Amino acid sequence: MNDFKAVISSSAILLTIIFCFAFTAFGLTEEKPNILIIITDQQAWDAVGYSGNKIIQTPNLDRLASEGVDFSGAVTPCPVCVPARTSILTGRLNETTTVRDNRDARIADCYYPTFDEILSKRAYHAEYYGKFHAPEHMARVYENPPVEGMTGTEPIIHWEPLYVQYVKEKVKRRPLTPGELYETTFYGGSVPYKLDPTDRYYKYMESGEIPESELSRKLSQSDIHGVLDLPAEYTITAVQGRQTIEALERLKDEQFILSSSFHCPHVPITPSEPYASMYKAEDMVIPASIEDKRENSPYRTGKVIPPYNDKEKVQYMMANYYAFVSEIDDWIGKILNKLDELELAKNTLVVFVSDHGEMLGAHGMRGKFNFYEESVRVPFLIRYPGKIKPAQTISTPVSTLNIFPTVLDYAGLKNIPTDGYSLKGLMEEAEAPKYDFAVSEWQWKNENVPSIMIRTEDWKLMTTHRSGGKNIEVLFDLKNDPHEMNNLLGSNPKRFNYKDTAEDLRSKLVGYLKGVNSPLVEGIEKRVLIRN
Repeated sequence: MNDFKAVISSSAILLTIIFCFAFTAFGLTEEKPNILIIITDQQAWDAVGYSGNKIIQTPNLDRLASEGVDFSGAVTPCPVCVPARTSILTGRLNETTTVRDNRDARIADCYYPTFDEILSKRAYHAEYYGKFHAPEHMARVYENPPVEGMTGTEPIIHWEPLYVQYVKEKVKRRPLTPGELYETTFYGGSVPYKLDPTDRYYKYMESGEIPESELSRKLSQSDIHGVLDLPAEYTITAVQGRQTIEALERLKDEQFILSSSFHCPHVPITPSEPYASMYKAEDMVIPASIEDKRENSPYRTGKVIPPYNDKEKVQYMMANYYAFVSEIDDWIGKILNKLDELELAKNTLVVFVSDHGEMLGAHGMRGKFNFYEESVRVPFLIRYPGKIKPAQTISTPVSTLNIFPTVLDYAGLKNIPTDGYSLKGLMEEAEAPKYDFAVSEWQWKNENVPSIMIRTEDWKLMTTHRSGGKNIEVLFDLKNDPHEMNNLLGSNPKRFNYKDTAEDLRSKLVGYLKGVNSPLVEGIEKRVLIRN
């Protein structure tokens, strides 16, 4: 009998060792965190209080910054949605993924694994809520609860159309009142909004008649500005936030990697109440570069782009944009509070980031699609209590494609191939940054604009890989010209004074691209940066 007990005891010890080893191998020890990725769409790097913005109210993001690391010089791999999100998911440059514009979400054959795919094979439960906007096959990994009548990736890649249908079912369509139109670019004509002066149709509201020639022109989401008459509980931000909280409650006893992807503050810029009343247009501080004529710029040189060069109209745009951000901030606060309530905060790595920025009238422009700071810089925070020292600001530029190796590193996976590097050592003050710069790509097809950018803390170079590209070369001294008003190359008569700086940046860029086997290297090496 005693021998039998001894055998049982020995076997139990052996099984315990094997069991613990297996859990360690698959990332299920206490040292392997849950991971929560919060991503916004088109949020400017300084549209947060912790950046020094004294007008916008983001107390919850400010809290997250105080409890973690603020990468104040963070740069998107591409100032466009789908390429940027694909790079974040895979840790690869656009030219490596071959996802170069938004249309590639449906057609691209990008087979680099995402961090979700890698971790789901190591016992992490992966779910995703909100805007996916990456190659559709990458959504197959997620284990979201099924949606009635839909299978596979459909509920994830079609999340926004499903949301619009939900609104149509929940909110009864009502007649318009003076100064209103139905929002047709996103909500399909089911929800009214009261137009602001920035809106394309605002000038016709007094007469109440929009010319047929105007109605026949296709509206874009960027044409729409005003206050949406949608109850707060049904806004896209509220629905996305609630789904994230419900997922946390359901996953609290599992090891998870959960993504919460907010649609806003992307256009159409139509916040709902009570957020729409938080900011007054006249209180907005317009960009210092709004009157820039871009005379020595690769972007629409000398062209006026109404209404984004109009100070009053840009103020309305900014007020509504800030309202969107404050609503997101409220829901981020509820998500963080839920982590606390479920006692998950201590062992959850939280990443907050945006895919790219928003011009908001800077240089008289809107949107993204360029390498100006407002377009290419993004807010980027990471928190992991007890592991990462709180209240850090790291100003060295880093690319957000570094999220991929960083997440995997904290999950116990090192040396996974990537075009970036893990930020773990940098955040834990054990290592210096691998690079003192960050790189961004865009505009593969347009020979009139730069296709690549390198940014250090003090300098920015925009160039191209095309031997015959017609773009203007750009060098900005960010320390002395933070609003990027004075291109030191191009037609600048003193451009040869900056040859050494431009060549040093090119050397850094070429060295990095060679290290990640980018096919752009040869063209950039041969490019003439300064012409007679």
